[in-house]
Amino acid sequence: MRRRRWIGPILVLVLFVLPLSACGGRTPRTGPTSTTTTNTPSTSTTTTAEPLTARATVSPDQGVAGTTLTFSVEIRGPGTLGGEGVTFGDGAASGANAGDVRCGATARADRTSTYTHAYTQPGTYQFRDEVTAQAPPPSCAFEHATARATVIVAAPLADAALNGAFASPSKNIACSIDAAPPGSVRCATFAPPQLVTMDASGAITTCSGTSCELGNPAMETPVLPYGSATAGGPFQCLSSEAGMICTIVGHKGFELSRAGIQPLG
Repeated sequence: MRRRRWIGPILVLVLFVLPLSACGGRTPRTGPTSTTTTNTPSTSTTTTAEPLTARATVSPDQGVAGTTLTFSVEIRGPGTLGGEGVTFGDGAASGANAGDVRCGATARADRTSTYTHAYTQPGTYQFRDEVTAQAPPPSCAFEHATARATVIVAAPLADAALNGAFASPSKNIACSIDAAPPGSVRCATFAPPQLVTMDASGAITTCSGTSCELGNPAMETPVLPYGSATAGGPFQCLSSEAGMICTIVGHKGFELSRAGIQPLG
């Protein structure tokens, strides 16, 4: 006779596991976490020190030998001006030295200097002014700037022309200046045929083609060498390998070459 097994009620124990953090304990270790970082662009400001500058101008900007020219040098920059060294390009010199310069003596080196000079010979000259200034504290370093101007001194018309007429070395350009008021300058090229005239105000009229009245220069018409200029009245003409440049004060005028007529100013 078999014994019967009795299966009593089964007690199921369910355990609830609470995070330790809920009980004030440590947070349980979990898997890898992802961190997002937002980068905010930063703006950096670089302060550039103001440089020392020097700029030269000349008045009048053209003239014959013996004309007194005035050079103006505009100096701008922080610090204390130390000195200027001027050369006119013909061997003459000028300038000023401030002597012992104390750093921080002045906040600005600003100054406008003027120098007058008369060239005795025609030619092209380079005016230069070497400027020195001491920068403000804390650097107190010496700074340098150079002002430059090119001056073209013309030969008087009576010395370079025949009855006001002259030609280029190629003989392809012929010009004549009428210095008597109201005055005019007239230039022509023969190949190609072109003609340009200018009055004392700088107004020009042009012509091109076989209908232009180019004229016929005399065989003895003087040649104006390349790099040389002549002037009469308000007009100045400069001969160059690129062509003939004729202007009034202010560099208003024209350039004549085989390539054409180019107004200036």
